[in-house]
Amino acid sequence: MINLTQSNGDALDLDGTTVLRMRKTVAHWDNDLGNTLVNSARALFVMEEASAVAALVKAELPGLDSLTQPGGSPVWFNPAKSSGPIPVASPGKDGINSALDIGGKRQYVRETPETVRAKIEAGGGDVQPLPGEAFWNQAVEAVKDFFDGVEDWDPDRGVETPEDPAGS
Repeated sequence: MINLTQSNGDALDLDGTTVLRMRKTVAHWDNDLGNTLVNSARALFVMEEASAVAALVKAELPGLDSLTQPGGSPVWFNPAKSSGPIPVASPGKDGINSALDIGGKRQYVRETPETVRAKIEAGGGDVQPLPGEAFWNQAVEAVKDFFDGVEDWDPDRGVETPEDPAGS
């Protein structure tokens, strides 16, 4: 068990093996509820810094890995509970190059689909084909339908300050 402090000052015992993902909090998304958001069975806001929480969780969940959110901050995730890579329609826009699914929600990241795939595969997760592989070429319409039904972990696909559309 990991001992943490909730945003209200109460102690929290966290089983690190239940963590799906973690990130630092973002004021306009998280209502200043602490320094770190930990997603496990429910959302937990804690006062400890995200990198410190990640180190504690990694001691209980050795497969914990990290990627980069569109805004440039790390997001730690459990690869064994992840599926991906999930390609994006406009790679590079707003710092998003790929995505993965964790706990039934979508996490957008800066890394390439190849990097996301390698991390999920190394952690024992559900590896999906890369764009350009035979399956991908035959299933574009099915993938479009799939994209429409998955909720994002963070508002605005995790982009803290979206780019203006071209021509604006």
